[in-house]
Amino acid sequence: SLCFCRMALNLASLVRSGLRSLIIAPRLCSTDAAASAAASAASTETPSCSEDEPIELAVNPYAREPRKCLLCRTGVQLDYKNARLLQQFVSSFSGRVYDRHITGLCDEQQAKLIQAIAISRRAGYMPALVKDPKYVRDPALFDPLRPIRAHSFA
Repeated sequence: SLCFCRMALNLASLVRSGLRSLIIAPRLCSTDAAASAAASAASTETPSCSEDEPIELAVNPYAREPRKCLLCRTGVQLDYKNARLLQQFVSSFSGRVYDRHITGLCDEQQAKLIQAIAISRRAGYMPALVKDPKYVRDPALFDPLRPIRAHSFA
């Protein structure tokens, strides 16, 4: 009973501090007579509760959020008619699409990008071999000379 009261106070302090998602179900304590009688009937071992025992949290509060690519983070939908956006991911010298390690896109968005560029080129919205000169001075989303990730074949 005393251990349960301490745990209730700890839960109340967690709720006050805004960590509601980290609260786990209460543990059985050996000091509770009814719980210990039921637990001893079910098994020979009774769980113990002490102040020094570590509390297991469901979520690691220090874990970093997973890194998201530029398009997932901003929620931009790729469209074959938006040639200005698609030109940002094309080399101004060769007209080739930059790889994932340069653009920093996830697998799914990179596949959608390549498909949208192919459709846009077939529809005539984008040139096939070079970057359109009117989009050369657009702000850069990334630096092709300084990749976001290391190249997988290097």
